[in-house]
Amino acid sequence: MTRLISLREHPRAAPAIRRAKALAGLAAFAVSAFAGFQSGAPFASTVGRALVGGAVVYLLTWAAAVAIWRRVLAAEATAALARAQARRREAAD
Repeated sequence: MTRLISLREHPRAAPAIRRAKALAGLAAFAVSAFAGFQSGAPFASTVGRALVGGAVVYLLTWAAAVAIWRRVLAAEATAALARAQARRREAAD
């Protein structure tokens, strides 16, 4: 029987989740900072809001990426189980 692994240990899920969090957080920071500078807001408040926006999007992206990867890995496990059962049926016939 195969041992179940966590998302942190999975060779595709872990890097994908890290990459999604990083890109989304940086993008949200950049968009927030750009919007603040375009509106003429003071530097300190613009950077503060950009940091908060980046952190919020980072956390939301983390939650979404974990939920998506859990679904993907469950689907892969189900497909692997179906393939194994099909192989057993073919071997029995």
